[in-house]
Amino acid sequence: MNRIPPFFRALVLPLGLALGATTLPAQITEWTTTVKPGRFLVEVDAISLSIDREPGLKYTAFGAASTFLTTGLTANWDIQVGAEFFLSQKFDAAGLTERQSGVGDMYVRTKWRFYESEDTYTSVALLPYVKLPTNSGGVGNGAVEGGLIIPLQTELTGGFKFAAMGRLSFLRNDNDDGYDTYWFASASVSRPILSAIGVYGEATVAKSSGGAPWAGALGVGATLKIAEHAWWDYALYRGLSSGATDWNHVLRFNYRF
Repeated sequence: MNRIPPFFRALVLPLGLALGATTLPAQITEWTTTVKPGRFLVEVDAISLSIDREPGLKYTAFGAASTFLTTGLTANWDIQVGAEFFLSQKFDAAGLTERQSGVGDMYVRTKWRFYESEDTYTSVALLPYVKLPTNSGGVGNGAVEGGLIIPLQTELTGGFKFAAMGRLSFLRNDNDDGYDTYWFASASVSRPILSAIGVYGEATVAKSSGGAPWAGALGVGATLKIAEHAWWDYALYRGLSSGATDWNHVLRFNYRF
């Protein structure tokens, strides 16, 4: 049992790297905003905790210091490199316990914002990515994986912002003899409520061609700006189906320079 559930990996993989805003709209849904050339954004999942309970089985996963560094190449194109510095997972089944921990994988992504309308405040981007298997301690599957993310964002009335994305991933199957396609979609609505505080709600849905049940979740989060270029972001997600993890907590720190 050395395969981290896809929904937890979706949380471990940092998303939503935007430099142009004070706070991010959500933790999973990717923004179309890119980092400017000569500038950098560091995004660190200080703590990620995932808990899933099924009849006769309890699964707990913990991540720390999963980090992404982003810098701009042009005004609408950036490059992103990420690493999972520590992952741990525990399975409790039929009175037996199995623990695995180690360094996770690395990710390379690039984002190109190819459409932007000043009239409707709407933009769309393409974000291809690849996962490089650098894991240890049995916390990964040792396979190269990748996919394509298509994010969209726009502004709503009343100071609300809307973001959505679709993602197609190619993940190594459980038999380790090929790849399954993994479809994922999410959407979020966010709004600042004070100069330093913002709130958001987020929904996700996913389905794999490998026959696993669909996974859906709802989440709420809040951001707290602690300096001009630094802010914290906490989110809590609740799984809505048997294919989703029951609970996911993520505390993220963001710093731009």
